[in-house]
Amino acid sequence: MARHLARIHGTEEDKVNCPFYFKIGACRHADRCSRIHHRPAFSQTILIKHIYRHPTREAELRAAREGRSVDGVEVDQARAREDFLCFFEDFYEELSKFGRLEALHICDNLGDHMIGHVYAKFSEEEEAADALNVMNGRYYDGRRMEVEFSPVTDFREARCRDFDEDTCRRGGFCNFMHIKPVPLCLVRDMEEDADDERRREELERMERRRKDERRDRRSRHGGERGSGGGGRRG
Repeated sequence: MARHLARIHGTEEDKVNCPFYFKIGACRHADRCSRIHHRPAFSQTILIKHIYRHPTREAELRAAREGRSVDGVEVDQARAREDFLCFFEDFYEELSKFGRLEALHICDNLGDHMIGHVYAKFSEEEEAADALNVMNGRYYDGRRMEVEFSPVTDFREARCRDFDEDTCRRGGFCNFMHIKPVPLCLVRDMEEDADDERRREELERMERRRKDERRDRRSRHGGERGSGGGGRRG
């Protein structure tokens, strides 16, 4: 029985645990879901919810404010791409301060339960915990960040393969991740910059420790000289 439950956990056969939350860390039914969402107490992956401003949704909101129809709104794709890459760089640079990033994915989905989601997977759970503790509640671009641990550690199961092949018929409302593509050269450059910064910070910490140790030695030796040599006079 235990082997059977372990095999079906997080699959469609599992009638207790939500397979979409297990695979994607999000469910369109939210708290109304009939199955359990097991929110992890720790994970290598954090989810920053709804922080990316999707250009299509932003265009729809502008149209609504101006009293125009939201159907068929136009998006300046070149500007949207530039804004996205700036967003990616901002978050990669900030998150990499907490440790090595194995993945940073921004969702292109339009469904309310996934729009603007950012997933960051770290090499170590402790690094993810540090990032969550610092980032949660901070503001970016006027939005308060809501950060939580995510059960997603294998994005191969979470991502929409049809989207990757440009054949997804569900569009932005697909329930699997539509991960926005990032040029590999940019990712490599960001990785190298982050590694260089971590090495520089480590050298600075080592230098500070050496200075502290030298200062402590001088203090001890000074104290010993001050307390010694005070022999009794006849």
